[in-house]
Amino acid sequence: MMVSHEMLMYFFIIMRLRFPLVPLLFLIPSASAAPLDLLVHDPLDTQGLVKQPLGQIWHDPQLKLPQIRLPKEQTFTKAQSLAALTTYALAHNPQTRVAFENLQASAVGLGVAESAWLPSLSLTDNAARSQSNTTAGFSIPILNSNSDTLSLSYVLLDFGLRSAQRDAALAQIYISGFNNNSALTKVALTVTQNYYQLIGEQALVRAYAQTVKEDEANLDAAQLKQHAGMATIADVLQAKSALAQAQAQLISAQATVRSDNGALAGSCGLSPGNAIPIVPLNTHRLPPHITPSVHSLVLHATQNNPSVQAAAAQILASRATLREDQAQGLPTLSASVSGGKRFQNGLGPSQNWAIGLSLKVPLFTGFHDSYQIQQARRQERSARASLNQETQSIALTVYQDYQTVMGARSAAKAAQIAVNSAQASLAAIRAQYKVGLSTMLNLLTAQATLTTAEQTRIQDITTAYVQLANLANALGMIGLPNTTTGFHS
Repeated sequence: MMVSHEMLMYFFIIMRLRFPLVPLLFLIPSASAAPLDLLVHDPLDTQGLVKQPLGQIWHDPQLKLPQIRLPKEQTFTKAQSLAALTTYALAHNPQTRVAFENLQASAVGLGVAESAWLPSLSLTDNAARSQSNTTAGFSIPILNSNSDTLSLSYVLLDFGLRSAQRDAALAQIYISGFNNNSALTKVALTVTQNYYQLIGEQALVRAYAQTVKEDEANLDAAQLKQHAGMATIADVLQAKSALAQAQAQLISAQATVRSDNGALAGSCGLSPGNAIPIVPLNTHRLPPHITPSVHSLVLHATQNNPSVQAAAAQILASRATLREDQAQGLPTLSASVSGGKRFQNGLGPSQNWAIGLSLKVPLFTGFHDSYQIQQARRQERSARASLNQETQSIALTVYQDYQTVMGARSAAKAAQIAVNSAQASLAAIRAQYKVGLSTMLNLLTAQATLTTAEQTRIQDITTAYVQLANLANALGMIGLPNTTTGFHS
């Protein structure tokens, strides 16, 4: 038989009437809330903010969020170099602002820790008006009282607790500082990647535009030869097909240029539609050669990469936390001084003062402190392991980026030779076609070979520069290795 909640409540009320000395607390079964809380469901109308049915978008017409604004449009009067855009991005990208503010907050945290070395001073003012009746029914006059107390307290001895807290706050500044440096290098890397992606795509647009121009000339030549009876309609159709394909590639590349410009603008902290004129890519110039050996680059990265430095600083923070937890179980000696006055119903003020020492000796914390110390020791070991992991990861990244840069540079050099050969071949076949010694198919094939070679050269050069930027980022630099020393920051 099922027993309802109402029947249970009725039973408990009857039992309370029959046994008034039995506390109601033992008769009412345990519930998730106090009995009076169950009388009214949702008295504060919290469900009023979620009235929309299931599956519909939530909104609150009274909600006022902070105003969201896009960056202002920036007009550039001349073509921007990579160095200029990187400098602008470091000052305007939100990522660098977030990292900078976190660093400032960590610096304030050091002030919080050092404030423990100073005494604390507080002023307390209590005012009360009260009245009570005696058991005989007499009323005691209304009592007005006011008391002011000034208290000063200072920790005399804590066995290294404040020192450990200060070291922990200082280590947090180191971590935030290296995280700030990491944010700067990441922003610089993103700008560099987007920059070379854009100028590479712009170079492809110029290459495709040249191909369109050449294919238009091929179509004109085929039509002239057809009218002269020296070519068939097949030559004209082949020329038209090649021209249409070149125009499609050009249109697609132009759309990609607009997309890449938006990515570059976003990495600089600008709105995506902000046009940025940039210096065109010199497709005849190879990326700079890296003079240092890969071993010296790996050693440089393990000493200067901000991620590795932040991992090392985390060990300092873990050690300070361990010392702080150990000091929590040691005695603390404090001094206190207080003085005040009390005023009551027009009587003369009474004064009070006190000077005292307080010694706190932890005896048993339910094993809380011992477990906390063990946890801090494990976290310190974990921080050391994380440093080793980050160091190995950065070393591998530097080694792989170095090999990729060298390979891309060699590929770009070979692609330059392929472009020169394709240009010479196209010129020869075009001359042969004009005198009838070659076919339109051969001419179009030579043109396609040149286009492919140009595309490969541009991709290899931009890939080399992007990988060079990845290498610089792994080395902890803002910028690219330079042609003389191999580095610049």
